[in-house]
Amino acid sequence: MTPTQQNRTGPPETVVIKDRYRELRDLQEKGMDPFKIRKFEKTDIELVIKEYEYLETGENLEDKKVSVAGRVRSKRVHGKAGFAHIEDVSGKIQLYFKHDTLGPDLYKIYKKRVNVGDILGVKGHIFRTHKGELSIWVEEFYVLAKNLRPLPSEWFGLKDIEKRYKQRYLDFIMNPKARMNMYIVGKMLEVAKRFLVERKFLEVITPTLQPIYGGAFARPFKTHHHYLDIDMYLRISPELYLKRLIVGGIERVFEFSKCFRNEDVDATHNPEFTQIELYWAYADFNDIMELTENMTYEMVKEIFGKDTITYQGKEINFRPPWKRIRMVDAIKEYSGIDVLSLSDEELRKVALENGIDEERKGKILEELFDKFVLPHIVQPTFITHYPKDITPLAKESPDLPGFVERFEGFLAGMEFCNAYTELNDPIEQYKRFKEEEELRKKLSKVKGKEELEYMPMDKDFIRSLEYGMPPTGGLGYGIERVAMVLADEISLKEVIAFPTVIPDLDIKNVPEIVDEK
Repeated sequence: MTPTQQNRTGPPETVVIKDRYRELRDLQEKGMDPFKIRKFEKTDIELVIKEYEYLETGENLEDKKVSVAGRVRSKRVHGKAGFAHIEDVSGKIQLYFKHDTLGPDLYKIYKKRVNVGDILGVKGHIFRTHKGELSIWVEEFYVLAKNLRPLPSEWFGLKDIEKRYKQRYLDFIMNPKARMNMYIVGKMLEVAKRFLVERKFLEVITPTLQPIYGGAFARPFKTHHHYLDIDMYLRISPELYLKRLIVGGIERVFEFSKCFRNEDVDATHNPEFTQIELYWAYADFNDIMELTENMTYEMVKEIFGKDTITYQGKEINFRPPWKRIRMVDAIKEYSGIDVLSLSDEELRKVALENGIDEERKGKILEELFDKFVLPHIVQPTFITHYPKDITPLAKESPDLPGFVERFEGFLAGMEFCNAYTELNDPIEQYKRFKEEEELRKKLSKVKGKEELEYMPMDKDFIRSLEYGMPPTGGLGYGIERVAMVLADEISLKEVIAFPTVIPDLDIKNVPEIVDEK
């Protein structure tokens, strides 16, 4: 019975932990302190497997020495011989421990002091067992880190969802899918950076702490800078700072930006999330659409080697060009409501009939879109031309008054990006900010509390526009939402390394439990 099985059916966890601490002390007394070892030269297990996959059953290459390291995943002892499986980031391989090879002292340490969960460094030679499994015949080994808190059983796994998110490191140990999701996110970032740099975009860094939050409609996190004695906000978007760089003559910029919004936590929202935010001088939202679909397509091709993936049982094809449709046309197609033929009064009446009670015309249209259109969008789709009153930073459309040159990208029923032809007229921008302030006052009265989801006046940004900003296209691209689809997950938490959860405050810490010699 392995230690992990025993922990499931035998002694309480604290008893096993005390045993593990005693095992650690015994190793230290024998001069094998795992935590004194500073490095270990290793080859990735995957490379070892590839190099020696040609071995025939029973073939033993005593002159082919290898050195690998990783976590012990299983262990079984048969008298004076035993087996274990060790896993690193690249793969898993079987180890063979033999009393006659290791000698009595080292073999006893393997038998009595090596547990599932330990990190081992192993040196030996390659052979293939009579059952056909490629293995390492261990000639020497080192305990590189001792597992003092037993892992969940591999049979029962780590099933508690909250525990998985609160102890994400444990989730990564036990759940190969969780680790693979991190590779998907990392590969997306790698491809996006290469894609943008090849097109002469410059990666930049802008402030995370901002004296005025802006760039989106969202409730901010507020703090106070004691030295300067001013209130500051965690950014909800880097937009206004990136556009200042465009003003300054840096014509193509991007940032992998951490953004923070003091909002609900659910399957598609996390208070801290990652965006690719970019701005391209002398371009418009049509150029940004083309860039967005091509960048996403390159991500999919790089990760999966094909155009199509399966998400929750549905085939999704990322090959450009993607479908483009105006918001008002999409609402008409799926609900029969012809928004453009209605007066503001008639639109509000239709909204109330559909359970929508909003002051802004743009909000009404967004709610109608979410209700009637969004559930039908599976394939990558650009919804274009949004109402001006909910997009104060975008340039008005010349062919659709009251609407702006904006698009949002949708995928599998989720919005994942937002883009404009940027407003670069300081007079019009000031006017839009003033309208936002007036609407904020009105909404605060209606709600009976301060309205925080609005676009505050940023006079320094207006001042920057007065120096002249060229025509510009901009994009905010939600990495995690696209990663959700690529990873075939239904929760954003599965593709965020450490999602926001209620923390454990009553942790029984191992050193507090084990204090006797």
